[in-house]
Amino acid sequence: QETQINSARTNENNYVNQGENRPEPGNKPDKLINFVSGDDDDDNMVPAFVTCDKCSMVFVDMDEATVHENNCTVTATEAENEGRVFDDSNLLVKYIIDLHSREGRSVNAEDMIFFRSDLVMDQRNEDGRMRSHTPEDMDGDNQQDENDCVVNNYYGREEEGGGTSSSEDNEMNLVKHLCSKTIDPKTGLPTQNLTVMCGDSESLYDFRVDVKQSSIPNAGHGAFLTYLGARVLKAKPAARSLRLLKEHIIEHAVGTQNPLVAETLGGRKLSVTLTGDNLHYNDNSIYWSKNRSDKFMEVQSNGDNPRTKLLPPGSRKSSRDSAIESFDENEVQCRVHKEVRNLREKMSDENGIGFLGIHTEADYRVDNDKQFWSYPNAFELGRYGPHRPEDRKTTLHFDFKNFIHNFEPSEWSYEVPEPILNRRQIVDITDNDTGKVHSVARGHTPIYVNEVGHNSKLHSNVLIRDKNDRSVYYYVCIEKERAMKKGDTVELFANYGDHYEQVRERKCYGRVNKSEHLGGDEDDGAKLQRNFHEREEVEKDISSLEVYAMFHLVEFLTENVLKPISESIGCVAHVKLDLRLQRNLIVRRRLHWVGEKLTERVQEFIAHPLVDSSSECICSIRESLRQWRFVSMPSLFNKLNPDLANTLLGELSEELLYQTRSCIPCPLDETVWCNIAIDLTRKTTHSIAQHLFCSSGPIGLRKQYLGNDLLKHAKHAAVALKDGSNAINAINGQDSSNDSNNNPRTKSMDDHINLLSFKARGRKIKIDDLLDGTKEQMVSLYNSHQTIHFGTAAIMADIQAYCDAVDLCNMDQYYLPKTTRIISECDRSVVSQYKPTGKNCSANCSSQFYWMARSVDAFKKGCAHVNEQWYLENQVLAITHILASICVDWTEEPVKNSWYSLELLCKNICLDLINAERALAQGAVKPTWPVPQVKPAYSPALCDVGPAKHSRRKPHKARKMAGVPPSSKLLPGNAAEILN
Repeated sequence: QETQINSARTNENNYVNQGENRPEPGNKPDKLINFVSGDDDDDNMVPAFVTCDKCSMVFVDMDEATVHENNCTVTATEAENEGRVFDDSNLLVKYIIDLHSREGRSVNAEDMIFFRSDLVMDQRNEDGRMRSHTPEDMDGDNQQDENDCVVNNYYGREEEGGGTSSSEDNEMNLVKHLCSKTIDPKTGLPTQNLTVMCGDSESLYDFRVDVKQSSIPNAGHGAFLTYLGARVLKAKPAARSLRLLKEHIIEHAVGTQNPLVAETLGGRKLSVTLTGDNLHYNDNSIYWSKNRSDKFMEVQSNGDNPRTKLLPPGSRKSSRDSAIESFDENEVQCRVHKEVRNLREKMSDENGIGFLGIHTEADYRVDNDKQFWSYPNAFELGRYGPHRPEDRKTTLHFDFKNFIHNFEPSEWSYEVPEPILNRRQIVDITDNDTGKVHSVARGHTPIYVNEVGHNSKLHSNVLIRDKNDRSVYYYVCIEKERAMKKGDTVELFANYGDHYEQVRERKCYGRVNKSEHLGGDEDDGAKLQRNFHEREEVEKDISSLEVYAMFHLVEFLTENVLKPISESIGCVAHVKLDLRLQRNLIVRRRLHWVGEKLTERVQEFIAHPLVDSSSECICSIRESLRQWRFVSMPSLFNKLNPDLANTLLGELSEELLYQTRSCIPCPLDETVWCNIAIDLTRKTTHSIAQHLFCSSGPIGLRKQYLGNDLLKHAKHAAVALKDGSNAINAINGQDSSNDSNNNPRTKSMDDHINLLSFKARGRKIKIDDLLDGTKEQMVSLYNSHQTIHFGTAAIMADIQAYCDAVDLCNMDQYYLPKTTRIISECDRSVVSQYKPTGKNCSANCSSQFYWMARSVDAFKKGCAHVNEQWYLENQVLAITHILASICVDWTEEPVKNSWYSLELLCKNICLDLINAERALAQGAVKPTWPVPQVKPAYSPALCDVGPAKHSRRKPHKARKMAGVPPSSKLLPGNAAEILN
């Protein structure tokens, strides 16, 4: 006997304790029919069917037929007029098989089926007993021809489309030895061939799964299922199988088949399977003949079995265990078991098909007309993960790895119910050092199954389930309305659920991407906001870490991420842009950032009176975190090509903007900052990052160069602003109707407007939100105590201008705002000048009082002037001075404000110092009204696994999908597989 421990493979035999997933021959007699024997040497033939001697009615059960005959008072002619008559025994047997396959029951008296044939004249044997119809009574053999095919339409009813019904309401299992997988050596993509056995009829369905370009644009590879056709049992093998199944039951009492679980010191649980020659008795099959099962149960319950006395002293177990171990199954004489064993021994490869494993491929014939659907059942496509022990992680380790690898692992992860080290467990199929899907997982087709997302045109045909609460599997489920014919190909799609919404948003197909026109990660402004949230969550996680948890986290990241990344980066030279190297630079810098935050937490440990600062854990953590410092960045930066250098500067810029997020709201967001400000932000952060972190030399000299760069960038932005303002304002009072799209002056003005305008997200605004208390007119834009989104303010200003003109000229309104229930934001807007008439008006007004966003058309028509002062204060001054004052210390020696100060900045951008101080005191403008109605990407109420309190971040996929019928039966492998 051999003990086999599988850490990454689910025990395929766990279903032996789930009787509802297997046919129970002994407990479901209405689903099992007594058919002819396939062994001509068997003297005790079991009948295929029996008939009443008086009326010729057909029965499957001998006892039922005897009871009927004893009470029968009608003649054959009278009875046959009310039912259906067969005169061909082969057709009758096929009819019985098909009835059982479709309806799961045997022929009975209510069916009114009769058999009259010249082959059966005498229904009695010589001893007077009712005669049974055996193979000798029937013509034909296992050779099938056109006249010996299964009749597809006994009831005179065809399925839609002319096909035959194949949705047998029973489980679907893979026939393991008929399934195969190949890997293309050039592309590395897998091709999978699957053979599925369907339930009681034991029909086979063949499929091929190919990986190729998905039908979804920009989705990469997809998995495609092709239906290759069906194979059905020939008449005699089908009859033999159903006869033998009736004589078997599933035996659950063999303890060696019970699933076992082992747990490592790290808290990882493993499925343990016991294997051995006849270890589980009955040739390791879960199907026992009734006779042998009865004997086994008798021995099991016998605590005084004589064989127990033969055991040596000291090795005796309980009487029950000893009795089972002493059970000699060969002493039980069973004709049925002998027949099944003989059939198995005839197979050269010992790979039988069917529940009893007694069929070969030669027992099947091709049925090209048989359609396929499986709903509500499904068959296994394969394991998604885990494939390796390291694929199982706690949420703490995974969340840090996910952040460090720029959130790519979250695209491929699942949460499973089983906890690990009292934390929630994540199945992560990406490499620890790259964040990409590892090579083992790439060889499995489930990872290529795309999702439907929020696309109503896509249909989900793959279910996602877990086994043993720790492994994730994909199952194919084809609905009847989408039944497949031979040769049909469909792309496989799953539904990852609401837990995957954060990943969808990053890929720009989430809810808010559509409803709020929020960009994906290709939009720098939207990406920064998501990354800021993740950095905040990392800091919260670190602030709650205890010493033991931090020790294991630092150990995990040091060994699995830092060391391989450091080796890769150490080989950097002047090379072409390498995407992997580009990712590694981000990873290395994020390790440095996380290390700085962990170091701060270590200092808190040291200062705590109850923590031993000289403990081995604290010392090990401090030593490891010293390695995390990116001290080689200045020397490395000089070796990078421009693309790689910009990648590193971009990551450093994110750190700087995160540091100033409370003062510079929504950086790089086109709805808050014009293009001049966005370009100034990038240049300013890049200069600070390059001079402070990526350059060597005296700090004073570096800050001198930095101060010069900051003033230069601000001056260039102010000049561009003034040029644009002058160009746009110059059109005021001029006739712009003659300007065409080809006019150079028009094109130049469009360029200036593009630099100064703000982009709206296209929100749909309810008019009720824009009306005053009387609901008769618009709210006053100039007295609002909330900062209005630029696009909203622009459309409101246009409506207000119309209403003012109507009132001024005493005209009838042709447009009433209250009659339009929804208003769209203006796509592009520019901030204009506004001069109030009252001297004390601003006392009760917001900071928005002296400026107002207007639509671009208003400027093109000369109806508005650009507010140059506002742009200088809010789009140039704010960006430069906030970044310069928060991110750089200008007071230390030998700088002492020599190279940068507010006075120098105001001088370079031609802004009055008093106005600058006033503007900085008010803070940067952050439009907040109206608040968008956006559903959260993740809500704790959406989680269906684990405890109520859980990790704040959950970008991984959901464990289970909503809307899946609870009655779905999802089984692994071939139910006929012998347990080795």
